[in-house]
Amino acid sequence: MPLLLGLVLSFVSSLAVVWYMGLKAYAALLWLPVLALCFTQVVPLVVSLLGSPLRIEPGSSANGSNSYKSTLRLFLGFWFGLVLFAVIYGFFIGWIVALLRAPREDVAATTDFWSIPLGLINPSFVVKPEKGLAEVLCIVTANCYFNALALTIVFKVVHGFLKRSRVTQLGISSVTRDDDDEL
Repeated sequence: MPLLLGLVLSFVSSLAVVWYMGLKAYAALLWLPVLALCFTQVVPLVVSLLGSPLRIEPGSSANGSNSYKSTLRLFLGFWFGLVLFAVIYGFFIGWIVALLRAPREDVAATTDFWSIPLGLINPSFVVKPEKGLAEVLCIVTANCYFNALALTIVFKVVHGFLKRSRVTQLGISSVTRDDDDEL
């Protein structure tokens, strides 16, 4: 729990630093070193104040007790991956559009994807080039939350169907002698 709290506080502190610096959305990659610096400074501080996140867990014979932990890890992995992908993708595509001197409609088309689903509900959640970096990161993080939630649900449903299936092993790692596909 202290580690998770430290990660959340370092993310929030990186957004505060970026907002205080007044960075715009086109400087999105400058947020990554600030985020890394906040991770290296805030996480150890929070962990040292609240205690070590390392503890010995007794071995459990039931797999169901760790089900929510694996689902939470999966969700957080999807969420972090989507936010990181959005920042890097948005930075490079944004600069490509700017270097090619594309019309304003093309700039809006490249950023509309990261405004879904909250941008469909409220127009203030639409990513625009004139918004600050901290505001854009908050919008992208919130939208990636819902996208990661949908990905987690789809993954768990498909995984459940595959787990219930009678054929769970494809046998592609073993070599068979009577393979008709050989030349």
